[in-house]
Amino acid sequence: MREQELWKKVPIYFYYLSISKHKDAKDDSAYSTDQIIIAFSQLLEYIMTKGLSERKKDITSSEKVVWLDSYEDLKNGNYDVIFKSAKYNHVRNEIDTETMQERGRRKRPQDGDEEKTHLCIRLAKGENRFLAVHESNHYGITLKCIIDYLNEQFKKFNEDGNDPYHYTIESQIMPGEDFLSSIKRAKTMSVLKLTVYKDDIKDGFMRFAGRTDIADEVDICLKRPKGYKCFPENLIKEYFKDSQDKAKGKIKRIKIIGTNDAGSFEVDTNITGMKHFLKVKGESVTNEVESSDFFVKAQEFIASMGGRI
Repeated sequence: MREQELWKKVPIYFYYLSISKHKDAKDDSAYSTDQIIIAFSQLLEYIMTKGLSERKKDITSSEKVVWLDSYEDLKNGNYDVIFKSAKYNHVRNEIDTETMQERGRRKRPQDGDEEKTHLCIRLAKGENRFLAVHESNHYGITLKCIIDYLNEQFKKFNEDGNDPYHYTIESQIMPGEDFLSSIKRAKTMSVLKLTVYKDDIKDGFMRFAGRTDIADEVDICLKRPKGYKCFPENLIKEYFKDSQDKAKGKIKRIKIIGTNDAGSFEVDTNITGMKHFLKVKGESVTNEVESSDFFVKAQEFIASMGGRI
């Protein structure tokens, strides 16, 4: 197998998780982070005592089942967590793409392929909340789905009398660096894409875009100047200034892809959350993310950011 097939470029997003403790009005006990950590650890342990049929949550709107697959309690409010999901009602004819031999329909409507989604949870320094690094997997599950699942399990945990308090988890996306600050840290830039309204391009060629079945917005990809590693900063600033002028500006969106000291990066004026890419080992057969390597790389990135997250 070729070397590039053994690695995956995995997008990750950063969130803050807050766990609220709901108590009786007569209860004057103070909020304790230590107590929250104990309760969350007990919740994960409680979920894992259940069989898979009890552990799963059926999300009928997306025809997908979700469950907690495993976790590692690293102590002091730090956890490596793996969720799995499977989409059902997705039956298709299969074909061998090398021999082009048809294999027929081998799945039943209730059968689904398992997909892993990784979540790295760390207690934020000096705060009563957690930092969550979420693997963005198109075939996996969103952080909202994870939060809904854990809140439902917290409710069952409370109903089973395992804790006198009721807890709820809320998430908040971690804001990324502002657009201009992030490009200053770029070592190289490979893509500069502008999104504009097609009507603002005064060019005869655009008569082809007058069709009703063409989107109103057009992407323009610019080539990097020969001999340069990055696009000129003053050019980017001018584009950014135009994009911020809601009355007269013609640029709707700017996207830049490149590298910085932490590896690959992507900055987008339409994205407010902090995003990064990890180079992670892939499993030899399924090419899924290798869990142990994901958590190592996620921790290395968290450490490299120091006090910024």
